[in-house]
Amino acid sequence: MSGETIPLAVPPVVKTVTVRCPPERAFRHFAEGIGTWWPIARIHVAPDPETCTLEPRVGGRVFERATNGVETHWGTVLVWDPPHRLSFSWDVGFEKEKARVDVSFTRVPAGTEVTLVHTGWEHLGEAAANLRDRYNQGWVTVFEECYANYANAAA
Repeated sequence: MSGETIPLAVPPVVKTVTVRCPPERAFRHFAEGIGTWWPIARIHVAPDPETCTLEPRVGGRVFERATNGVETHWGTVLVWDPPHRLSFSWDVGFEKEKARVDVSFTRVPAGTEVTLVHTGWEHLGEAAANLRDRYNQGWVTVFEECYANYANAAA
């Protein structure tokens, strides 16, 4: 044994919603509208949050901004492929760029099926399963409720 730690296998968090608009709008609502639909008053990192932003390009920042203007890093845009796919690292509570969130937008008869997949739990060791469960519940609020409601209302 070399003392090397073997990562634990922890399944991704997968959430899917169907919104009543075409993929182009569903993508735009997710990316450009994130500061409107994200429940920043309840789910944030730093004190006194005001908004959050996703910069629309590969290498763009994902961050929250406090009322005093201080910005707190959440991640970096890794894939920008409107209206099909968006991926960003999720660095909140993780080593930088060890976790990621992939969001895909697929046209369906009722509008757009939007699937969010959050991976990277294996890098957290013993804390992985617990943190994955917390994020699994958090994405219910953030994605399945807040994003879906916003996209459907704006459809």
